[in-house]
Amino acid sequence: MDTRDEALRLSREVLALLLECGTKIDEYYRAFRELRLKEDRSPSFASALLNVEHAFFMVVQSMNVLREQLKLLEVATKKTEVE
Repeated sequence: MDTRDEALRLSREVLALLLECGTKIDEYYRAFRELRLKEDRSPSFASALLNVEHAFFMVVQSMNVLREQLKLLEVATKKTEVE
């Protein structure tokens, strides 16, 4: 069973979702960063905010890896097998 068309459709769907989701994640990242920069009372709370920022960064990195793999999947759907 050739699943290339279905995989291509799904990958395009996910890529669109990643763009939408990535924009929202960036907004939240910036909001937490702004809070951390404004925090002047508690160094430990500022540290906790920094950890949240780092977690957002890691999510974005994972999304970038997923996006790259989806692009490679698209390339693979266009290749033909040599028999």
